[in-house]
Amino acid sequence: MKLKIVLPLLLLTINIVHGQNTEFKKQGLLDKSLKKDSVIAEFSELYHLTNTIHPGQFMFCSKNEFDTTYSSLKNSIKTDLSLVEYYKLTATLMAKIKDGHTAVDRGRIIGLLNDRLVFPFSIYKIKDHYYLDKSSQENKEYSGLRILKINGKDINVVVNEIKQYIHLEGRNETGLNARFSNFPFYYFIYNQTEKFEIEYADRSNHKLKEIFKGMPFKTYTSSIAEKTAPLTTEFRTNDLAVLKFRSFENGYNEADRKIAEKQLDRFFIQLDSLKTKNLIIDLRDNSGGSADIANYLFSYLSSTSYYYFDYMGAKYKSVKDWKHYAQYPDNIEEINLNETKLKDGLNCYTETNSTDWWFKLQQNKSNFYKGKISVLINGGCFSTTGHLLALMREYKIGKFYGEYSQGSNYSNAGGQAFVLPYSKTLVWIPTFQYRMRTPHFINDPKGIKPDVEIQTEPDDLRTGFDRQMDSVMKQYQY
Repeated sequence: MKLKIVLPLLLLTINIVHGQNTEFKKQGLLDKSLKKDSVIAEFSELYHLTNTIHPGQFMFCSKNEFDTTYSSLKNSIKTDLSLVEYYKLTATLMAKIKDGHTAVDRGRIIGLLNDRLVFPFSIYKIKDHYYLDKSSQENKEYSGLRILKINGKDINVVVNEIKQYIHLEGRNETGLNARFSNFPFYYFIYNQTEKFEIEYADRSNHKLKEIFKGMPFKTYTSSIAEKTAPLTTEFRTNDLAVLKFRSFENGYNEADRKIAEKQLDRFFIQLDSLKTKNLIIDLRDNSGGSADIANYLFSYLSSTSYYYFDYMGAKYKSVKDWKHYAQYPDNIEEINLNETKLKDGLNCYTETNSTDWWFKLQQNKSNFYKGKISVLINGGCFSTTGHLLALMREYKIGKFYGEYSQGSNYSNAGGQAFVLPYSKTLVWIPTFQYRMRTPHFINDPKGIKPDVEIQTEPDDLRTGFDRQMDSVMKQYQY
């Protein structure tokens, strides 16, 4: 069976959902517009849908833990709910699974939130403390200052409650900083106030308080937005080159993928021609994307042929009872159990019975890179980027610097959003588990650990100093 490649649908769907459910835009975020009995019934449907299809539901959360959380949340529904209250309820259930691809879509709330006043900073976790990070230019002087309290509540109490509805992979913690770029959104779900008293420690460790007026959410998002090309290359000298891959999303579209492949071809031809001894690959904050382009990059790093995926497995045995929930049900094909084999409780397509490229033997490039490789990673490395890092670790390619990645040698994914029938809430629930062919890989529930841990320091948030890159560059004395 030739399966449709569903991963590219992720981007398409995310770009569309902001225009969905226009009837709800006439209602306020805090209006009790969702009727109690209908919400209870729909919440049960979400529970049963998740139990039916999620391939990694109990990897980091036991069935008893999930069921207990579901029952507690369901029993907490005593009245009609607002969109914000229902988001918090459903997001908490999904976050309990501890899977980075499992989440309630934020699009509808963001559409209604744009003109609301929100907390004016992102925050950043360093060791056991939280720091003010990105904001508008007028608040730049506060970047890097340690937060003690927000509106009279200890920051640890605030974050611990917010973390209940933030989706992260496994026991990973470094991925929080990627999520906390959206801290104003999450704080709004927690507290809908428009004024914020922040108690913080200044650079001399004196405790101070400042009252900040909220910032319109769309102003905040535009203030922190950064335009970065998905792929850039640079030769610092003939002996040192830097390849930065901020996203593999440029592999979804064939035209964009061809451009990226040609860019990689030119870069590695030049590396080979110059006999460049040192290569830094910067994958920080690359949350994933197309397996095609990640595989193409790896073919230039490996000295031997290799396999990509080990299997692609589904929990369910048929799609007929649940595919109608999908936003795009025509993109969900029936599974053929005659072409799968049972593996770790999943019905798996493998290299022995599929024509998909990712199960076939992959050939490395003849001009693969032969010098020293340093790889920069952090908690923003997820999904396909985790797969690439797992391959590099399996084949002992490169030395990793930075922080734990969030991604690893597997993903529960599938690129499908499901529409809950009453509220029209969109929920991302994986339909397949993808696992790499990395038999010697040692799994760590926190992600992939760097060989050398280099953590951002508080003052780096203010100055923009790139501590990880600087530490690696010093080895080469450039």
